[in-house]
Amino acid sequence: MGTFILFTIFAIYVAGAAAVINCRASPNDSALAVVIYGEKAFHLLCRTTGALTVNRTTQWLRTGDDCYVPSYYINIDEDTKKMLPECAKLDAKEPCTLPNQAGFDLIQRYEGFLDRPRTDTSSGLTYIGYGHQCASAKCDQEFVEIRKFPISKTQASVILWHDLHKTTACLADMLADDIDTTPLKLSENMWSALVSWTFSTGCDLAAKSQLVARIRHGESPVAVVAAELPKRTVIHGMSVSDLTYRREAELTLFRTRSPHLAYPHCIQK
Repeated sequence: MGTFILFTIFAIYVAGAAAVINCRASPNDSALAVVIYGEKAFHLLCRTTGALTVNRTTQWLRTGDDCYVPSYYINIDEDTKKMLPECAKLDAKEPCTLPNQAGFDLIQRYEGFLDRPRTDTSSGLTYIGYGHQCASAKCDQEFVEIRKFPISKTQASVILWHDLHKTTACLADMLADDIDTTPLKLSENMWSALVSWTFSTGCDLAAKSQLVARIRHGESPVAVVAAELPKRTVIHGMSVSDLTYRREAELTLFRTRSPHLAYPHCIQK
């Protein structure tokens, strides 16, 4: 359930390599660098063939951040690299559906747009774009192409797209562990509303919520969401009006009929 992570790499040391390595949106040196790796742990998922890169290699490795690094930079032996599955075979399992346009617009509207890093005084966390939580106060640990501020809304949308891949995988994992045997089915509007809620709440808190617990025990998603979603409007013991409006918008989207099924298409068997 969810993406199977095979390896954890703790550091990268290659002769002549830079102090940091760009992890790109596709296996090509010209693709957007969405994450920057230094001497920190990260995961490897699979291997693929991409554009010719350093040391005249075409092998790229996809990481747990859903981006690609040249195989040349990864300091593990070739036999170990071959143990990684081919990305094409891994991708044969249908990925989790991203929110539809209505859901994407809802998230952008209520997250608001920040064209430069801003630190939340109550939590101490720094954000940029549409609700992206930075790894550092300066937002200089990722997205190498946007280190110059202000960033554009297009750049912020790319970051959000990247973040929502993680959110949908997290939501799918939570719902896939259902205790009830009746298969759960969610339309694209239902799914998109829950993606917005999960992105806003955070995966850890969402996983511990009564909303998820009740759905997993087989209660009607329509009844559960109607009862539980409006409760998630409190931060540090205080009701926040923006969250109240967001929950209302998410509930409206959840209740809007849609003929297209979004879940459980993304369950990994």
